[in-house]
Amino acid sequence: DEPDFVNVESLLEASCRARGFDVIFLPKFHCELNFIEQCWGFAKRIYRMKERSSAEDVLERNVIDSLDAVPLLTMRKYGLNGLQAAWAIKKY
Repeated sequence: DEPDFVNVESLLEASCRARGFDVIFLPKFHCELNFIEQCWGFAKRIYRMKERSSAEDVLERNVIDSLDAVPLLTMRKYGLNGLQAAWAIKKY
C-alpha cells in the first residue's frame, strides 16, 4: 500500500496483460471465493466415484478424466464476476 508502489504493475500482471489476460487477485485463505478450489472439489467428487486402483497408470488416467469432466459452464458458474470480485477485495 505504499504510495511509491501502489500503481506499479507486478511482473505477473505485465506478463499476463501482454498476452491479453486480466489478472484478478483474490483474498488469501477464502476458498469460497477462489474459483479453482470449487473446480477441485467438483473433480474430486467425480474421482471418488471411479473404480479404486493402486496402479499408477490407472490413477493418473482417473485424475485426468476427472479434471476433464468439470464442465466449462460449471467453471464459469464458480468464477466471480467483476462486482463480486470488487466486493471481496474491499471486504477482505
